[in-house]
Amino acid sequence: MPVRHSGLLAGLFVMSVAMLTFAYAQESHPWLDKQLAKQRYPCPPGKSPVRGPADALVTIVEFGDYDCPYCKEDEVTVKKVLAAYPTQVRLVYKELPLDMHPNAKQKAVVAECMGIQEKFWQAHDRFFAGAPPNKVREGADQGKLKACISQGGEGQVDKDLALAKKLGLATTPSFVIDGIRIGGSIGFGQFKLLIDAELARKGGAK
Repeated sequence: MPVRHSGLLAGLFVMSVAMLTFAYAQESHPWLDKQLAKQRYPCPPGKSPVRGPADALVTIVEFGDYDCPYCKEDEVTVKKVLAAYPTQVRLVYKELPLDMHPNAKQKAVVAECMGIQEKFWQAHDRFFAGAPPNKVREGADQGKLKACISQGGEGQVDKDLALAKKLGLATTPSFVIDGIRIGGSIGFGQFKLLIDAELARKGGAK
């Protein structure tokens, strides 16, 4: 009898291992596995604008360009992500105006100066919506705004550009999600895969 019990237990153990392996294979995703295998790099938020709670478990740092059509398209996806994870995810936005877009850096400086008057996200959203300059700057103290713009802001745009260079980010949009660098657009499904994996890793599953 003990021998038969041992054989039965051994069989059950093998089946359990097989089931766990199958389950992992079903849940595993090549794109996600590739991201999780990457080296992580520190990407401090600094004084950059933030959407979402300060204590969120997952931080998405986005590097964008207001004249980049792909960034404009990704705005819909990023807002969908924030709506799906209202307490678990925060977005930090950093400027990466590309040389190929001659007006992009000026727009980044305008957004920075609007931010000094607590109106960054207004400028950000309206730039991507294609609003005219007077609409982007609406409600700000125009004298202070013009003075700020004329001196090139307070240096945040240049700090963002320096950080992007240090991280090896040269395309827009680019994202750094909990230290994982991703260049180019990613869809909601990819965001969800990575965010859910990070929440599970940190014990804060959705």
